[in-house]
Amino acid sequence: MYAAIARAVLDETMAERAVTEVERLRRRHPKESRDQLADRLVRRAAVQCGAAAALLTGPAAFFGSVPFGADLAWQVVVLNRLVLSLAALYGRAPSAGERAAAVAAAAGAGVASDLVRRGLVRLLRQGVPRRPAARTLAGALAGGGLSYGAAMAVGRYAKEQFRSGGLAALVARVRR
Repeated sequence: MYAAIARAVLDETMAERAVTEVERLRRRHPKESRDQLADRLVRRAAVQCGAAAALLTGPAAFFGSVPFGADLAWQVVVLNRLVLSLAALYGRAPSAGERAAAVAAAAGAGVASDLVRRGLVRLLRQGVPRRPAARTLAGALAGGGLSYGAAMAVGRYAKEQFRSGGLAALVARVRR
């Protein structure tokens, strides 16, 4: 699984696809600003991550366990594509350090939301043992919401970094 994640993230065709995706988005919404297009990209990635987590956590709450990291690979790839698309939108090519930071942020967000979802499934299993349908619905909503929120946070942070000049500008501001 981890080799597939690394291949997907480090593959240069992903950057080319991101550029194509941004061009298509600009053609569909020619009157929108960069920031509005960036918000569209962030929301779309968050919906994809949230949907994947909801589809995993709902049945897991029904059965009582979540396989660790089942949607982590998907979330890392989606968030990496988001970062590359935001970079293309703002006319920047992310450095190796920025790409590594994006992958680390995506993995961190995925692991954190996965751990919280696991705890939630455990609580639901203990708190509502005779209501599997209620557990399924609550698990799906909470799991999807957690992943959606994590993806929104990563996307907004990446947007601000590319908008303001990237990690180099952030480091310069911190040193002042």
